[in-house]
Amino acid sequence: MFELKNSEHESPLPSTATMEEKLRQFEHLTRFSQILNSTLDPDLVREKALEATCALLGCETASLLLVDFKTGELYWETALGEKGKELKKSVRLPINDRSIAGYVTMTGESLLLNDVESDPRHFKQDKKFRTRTMICIPLKAKNRVIGVLQALNKTAATPARKSQHAWADFDADDLRLFETLGHQVAIAVENSHLYAQLKKSFYDTVEALAEAIEKKDRYTGGHTKRVVYYSMCIAKYLDIPPDEIDRVKLAAILHDVGKIGIEDKILKKAAPLDSDEWPVMKQHPNLGYEIMQHVDGIKDVITAVRCHHERWDGTGYPFGLKENEIPLIASIISVADTYDAMVSTRPYRKGMPPKAAYEEILRNRGTQFSPIVVDAFIQAFQKEKMGKQF
Repeated sequence: MFELKNSEHESPLPSTATMEEKLRQFEHLTRFSQILNSTLDPDLVREKALEATCALLGCETASLLLVDFKTGELYWETALGEKGKELKKSVRLPINDRSIAGYVTMTGESLLLNDVESDPRHFKQDKKFRTRTMICIPLKAKNRVIGVLQALNKTAATPARKSQHAWADFDADDLRLFETLGHQVAIAVENSHLYAQLKKSFYDTVEALAEAIEKKDRYTGGHTKRVVYYSMCIAKYLDIPPDEIDRVKLAAILHDVGKIGIEDKILKKAAPLDSDEWPVMKQHPNLGYEIMQHVDGIKDVITAVRCHHERWDGTGYPFGLKENEIPLIASIISVADTYDAMVSTRPYRKGMPPKAAYEEILRNRGTQFSPIVVDAFIQAFQKEKMGKQF
């Protein structure tokens, strides 16, 4: 943790903003506050924070650096726009007084600089990008600095503001406005980080459960990871929102969780199952549903787990659903699961070549598999690594 100390920043020009400009800034701040408070997606929070910076302050670009508490360094997290792309995002900075961002992190106080290149702490990131003016503010959460937000290169306002340089300067209003935004950005960044950690812990736990099930059968090792990969490749070519993509991944991880309830003599059998054993194996989708139904918030995920052996023509199990009665996620996993089963070697048969398995999937378009999912599978097979052995 870095203690907050007092420091001084360059004295800004007094406010020269018109009432119309202040009203515009207030509207922007209100709108971006609503956006920042409406999402826990880390990428969206960071993107909107930088968009808000540029819109509020009227600057060329903005950047966000976060503290890596393991190494005690700042790392470049996000930079906005074409100008921002020129910044070296791989740069890591020590938290000391040798850089502007490091100094702000160390002291916990903002800096306003209208002649950045004359400041000895200026760290020149890229020869193509010239930083003339900057406001750098600390992002504070739970009494510690978690990063810094930077506004770079004030753009000329209409009507023109007074400036002490050949370029537009930031002023006192810009600093106050930016610090107001910074308080909200810090909370949003911290909340999104905590959410991401919680989400990762949940996924890690679920993946550990899936791996434990696979340990029961050495011949299916890696099956779940491959089905997850194939499912995500297919989903990439379907018109589904990002949160649905997350559910595809989770359902793919859990699709065989019900096999934990199948007795070993059937699950580990090194030969095709007979007519008495198949009905037992077919219970695993329902068993998976029963195991996971007590977890709140994943009803559609476990429904997909339950239905991933349904067929488009209605001859699948456990319910004999057909066509669009089958959840889309289940249809995705069905293709991915079947493809992996065909290309994987078992004790009683050798795996098919990927191209042959691909042709088999295509032959069953509209009978076993959803046509739109097969169409996405075709694109994934051609453009991703599905056509190669995993």
